Amino acid sequence: MSPAFHPSDNDDETSDDNTPVDDESASHEAAKRGAREDDDVEVARDEELAALLAEDEDDPDLEDEFPMGDGVADVSTEVYCPYCGEPVEIALDPGSGSHQQYVEDCQVCCQPWRVSVYYDEEGHADVQVSPEDER
Repeated sequence: MSPAFHPSDNDDETSDDNTPVDDESASHEAAKRGAREDDDVEVARDEELAALLAEDEDDPDLEDEFPMGDGVADVSTEVYCPYCGEPVEIALDPGSGSHQQYVEDCQVCCQPWRVSVYYDEEGHADVQVSPEDER
């Protein structure tokens, strides 16, 4: 008489209905599950972003704090490194305020600059760079 077969005796994976599943099918199913989970996360992120945007639209003080204007503000400019003298294009962030100071490294020689940005009412930026160790 042959011994009784129990599903636990088989090292192969089985599906929910106890039919054998090969490794390729199992990895394909796992990939599909992972893709569905990624989609769920993306949908949740999109819903959260939509809620935040709707909240911003309902905030009457937001326009006073950050007037939209005509949407034309300088977002980049070319400056000359105070160390090596090379021209370098840098990105500007008008959303960070009309007066900004920060440190940025030269893309050519890697020396640190002190960047000063001043936006006027029309969104034009006056940008000056100086050596970081100079005050």
